[in-house]
Amino acid sequence: MREGHVVDSFLIDGTETRFRYPRWSDLDAFIDMHRTLTHEKVMCRRLELDAASGGRELSQALIGLKQRRSSYLIVEQDGVLVGEGFTLRSGHDYCTIGLALVARARGRGIGTRLMQILEEESRELGARRLYLTVWSANVSAVHVYRKVGYVESGRRPDWVLMDSGETCDLIDMVKILE
Repeated sequence: MREGHVVDSFLIDGTETRFRYPRWSDLDAFIDMHRTLTHEKVMCRRLELDAASGGRELSQALIGLKQRRSSYLIVEQDGVLVGEGFTLRSGHDYCTIGLALVARARGRGIGTRLMQILEEESRELGARRLYLTVWSANVSAVHVYRKVGYVESGRRPDWVLMDSGETCDLIDMVKILE
């Protein structure tokens, strides 16, 4: 099992940043991270996790790692969880991929670097193609995905109802791995 194994470690402005696989002892920090992501309205899928639901989410990530059907990475800065990334075998030769970072971790190259590592993880899962969805209002995420080579393959107009009551498009993006 790869539980807790560090995949990458680097400094950003003197802050140690690590990408690693989760471990069961991350549960409380995992729940706190998701509360922050929800509070900051980072993801379309809002996760109001408590001990039971957080345990189920973390358990699924650990099972996917153990069964080699998915990969899930935690982003940790100075011992605090500030993001996550996943790739999941979803169909014939492709994986669904995504990430989320709390505000203080965005705009520092972390998302770009995490996408590159998730692509390597996807290759190890047998993927030749990657798929993701992102809401059009998340301009910074769309920028990161385009920067690392994803292209828009479809758009669902007014698909996402935001907290403001406005709607935005859900963008489907793909990348062919070389």
